[in-house]
Amino acid sequence: MRAAIADAPEVSEAASLVEAAQAERRRLAVGPHEWTTSAQYQRRRVREVGTSERFNEWSVALERGIRLPGKAELDRRLGAERIDEAGLALADAQHESSRRLLARWYGYLRGRESAQFLERQAQLAAREAQAVSRRRQLGDASRLDEVQAAAEAEQVEAARRVAIDQAERARIALVREFPLMEGMASPETLPDPPELVEDPASLARSALEEDHGLRLARATAQLAQTEARRALADRRPDPTVGVQYATERNADERILGVFVSIPFGGDARRAAADASVARASALERRAEARRRQIDAQVAELVATARSGVARWQAAQRGAELQAQAAGRIARARELGETGLAEVLRARRLALDAALRAVNVRVDALESRARLLLDVHQIWDFESGP
Repeated sequence: MRAAIADAPEVSEAASLVEAAQAERRRLAVGPHEWTTSAQYQRRRVREVGTSERFNEWSVALERGIRLPGKAELDRRLGAERIDEAGLALADAQHESSRRLLARWYGYLRGRESAQFLERQAQLAAREAQAVSRRRQLGDASRLDEVQAAAEAEQVEAARRVAIDQAERARIALVREFPLMEGMASPETLPDPPELVEDPASLARSALEEDHGLRLARATAQLAQTEARRALADRRPDPTVGVQYATERNADERILGVFVSIPFGGDARRAAADASVARASALERRAEARRRQIDAQVAELVATARSGVARWQAAQRGAELQAQAAGRIARARELGETGLAEVLRARRLALDAALRAVNVRVDALESRARLLLDVHQIWDFESGP
């Protein structure tokens, strides 16, 4: 499972973005300024009374911008926060891939369980149709009974083929999206859904606190706030300092000096700072919206997981009662109290109830697994293999 999730393209993309964030932190640590050198050559021509002289002159300069106090610290903080954001984005990608894999996996199990159940029912219906056909040959059943039994067998066979097709499509979708799941063994039989013994409020709290999407939204908002402070600091431009060496009049005159240049901050810097502040405020609202959304999803997930066992038990009891009713109607037919049509109708209702119980069992197992996944009790990448 871990290998299949790690192989997902979005997980690989997020891992690459972590490397990009690490490189970005190094860039922020050294700062935006670099050493710059310049060289100049010129010929001077001096005319005096009766004479004209030419001189070779040249100059070289070395300069570099200097970050003002406080900007370097903000840049280091930005680098660290971008690493945190990229790490949470990777964890979120892993978790979302885990959710999709879980859904694909249980979709396959749901289709397989339905197909296996209908396989058994199709065999029973076919044997019943053959028995009715033999009875008709012996004069103990009517042509109508034979046709009805054969039609029932064909309907169950058609449902079996549909279930097999759905299971195969689910399997193909699983291995196409997660190729490393090809050939993975699945359980022969599914367990009964266990009761949710954990405290629902504690599970909901853990799921909300551990949600990578929410943590990522908060980290992005925090990063935007730091970027806004950095943009506000940039309203004071960084100065540039340098040294210059020059010669004039064929090196008869030599000049050594230092210089400082300071840009004047204008409307562009103020607009960039205002945009960063507004963006940070918007991302804070987005994080709050994400929190409310996750809160609602977690509450729904906990409620579904809690009621899953009860729903399965009710469906199982209903299937058992329907099977008992079908058995009694079959017994009544043997006693001559009812016809084959009533028996087939009762069996069809029992089949539908049993198939519904099969699907509800898988639904209950899936909802529990999804809850355990969201509270990091299974497939927790942060805790290692």
